[in-house]
Amino acid sequence: MTRQRTGSFFLIYLRHELRRRSRQALLSAAGLAVGVGTVLTVTAAAAGVSTAQTTVLHSLYGIGTDVTVTEAPPASSSGRGLFSPGKTAQTHNTLRVVPGLGTLNAASAQAIARLRGVAAVAAGLTLTDTVWHIPAASQIGRGTNPTVTSFNVDGVDVRHLGLGPFSSGAVSKGRTFTPSDSGSDAAVVDSGYAAAHRLSVGSAIDIAGHSFRVIGIIDQARGAGAADVYIPLGRAQALGQFQGTGALTHKVSTIYVAAANASAVAAVQHEISVLLPDATVTSSASLAHQVSGSLASAASLATDLGRWLAIAVLITAFAVAVLLVSAAVTRRVRDLGTLKALGWKSRRIITQLMAEAAVVGLVGALAGVGIGFGAAELIDAVAPRLSAAVAQNPGSSPPQSVSISGGTTHTATLPGSVHTVAVSMHAPVHLATVAIGVLLALAGALIAGSYGAWRATRLSPAAALANVT
Repeated sequence: MTRQRTGSFFLIYLRHELRRRSRQALLSAAGLAVGVGTVLTVTAAAAGVSTAQTTVLHSLYGIGTDVTVTEAPPASSSGRGLFSPGKTAQTHNTLRVVPGLGTLNAASAQAIARLRGVAAVAAGLTLTDTVWHIPAASQIGRGTNPTVTSFNVDGVDVRHLGLGPFSSGAVSKGRTFTPSDSGSDAAVVDSGYAAAHRLSVGSAIDIAGHSFRVIGIIDQARGAGAADVYIPLGRAQALGQFQGTGALTHKVSTIYVAAANASAVAAVQHEISVLLPDATVTSSASLAHQVSGSLASAASLATDLGRWLAIAVLITAFAVAVLLVSAAVTRRVRDLGTLKALGWKSRRIITQLMAEAAVVGLVGALAGVGIGFGAAELIDAVAPRLSAAVAQNPGSSPPQSVSISGGTTHTATLPGSVHTVAVSMHAPVHLATVAIGVLLALAGALIAGSYGAWRATRLSPAAALANVT
């Protein structure tokens, strides 16, 4: 019965003190709420940027791709691949590896597949089909200029369609590739390119002077790693050229790797780097250092300014809570001293003060979580669409063209050597982040309460009774 009465009095006194000092309690809770809300907001924004960086990798190299392997091209020979006017008009059709990419042995994909932590591997060959129309020398003299048309061709491993840029699209008409298409002149065409060139399922398309039959139309996002035309990897290797040399038999330009799980990505990247020391091994984490555009600015803001802002606000909230509790204990000297004179032990007073602090901390935590979710929703609603630009081979600078005009040298990035990806900003609030926010608020309140309790235990009953009137 005594314990029941003691417990009832504990709760009654707790409610009485919180109601009597409601303004101070709400002010302490509000300070903690602002600190927790800021931490949740910054964490959500940083998580959104991290997700956006992963989206860039998947947009460039396909859904499910965790690591890509490429190689920088060797130095080009000057003048290679140029065509000079002759007595008659000429048409040249070339299918070459895109600028900025070198070639890897196709056997490297099999070696990577045997590494620990690798779930799947696919190889691809990214090419550009260029048609040069060169007028006769006499026609150029009369103002007729050469014309160039080109489109992107991607050789895909028809046995592993789940990795690579092809995996990011959806075949809307016709059919996709099957393993039996590995040696056939079959093509899947991007829907936008098909509409612009009036192609449909069953149409013929010329690639490097060979006729391919369109078996499917694929819908895919533009401005990323999407190609205009997809053909089987074996046919791309047979028809393609590298810097004007012969066929690309047993060569690939990119190897796409899926790790067994997210925690294995770093280990897989390291193992591939050891296996292929001359290759460029890129994951979403390493790609972040190569990205330019508004996404890079957002990443810098979330990492630097946001982190320090959250720390500063959190420290301020803790300091305000400590000061408020300390002031409250000072004003409650008579009450606490009287309780000690009536027989309350220091442990009971400490429990009472810590309980009050815990309630304030819980209220602040709940309010802070609400602020965090609200801020995350606001970011989703008003955040602008971000853009990221990255080279075909993120490990090397995009190839440049050089021209001289009026005695001045002009440089420009070659078309097709840089991808620009549009990314929607989304700020997720994870359950683990909410738990951390609640713990932070409770910790701040308990730290403040422990300081107040320490001051309360130093009161002597005699000194307290001397102040009672």
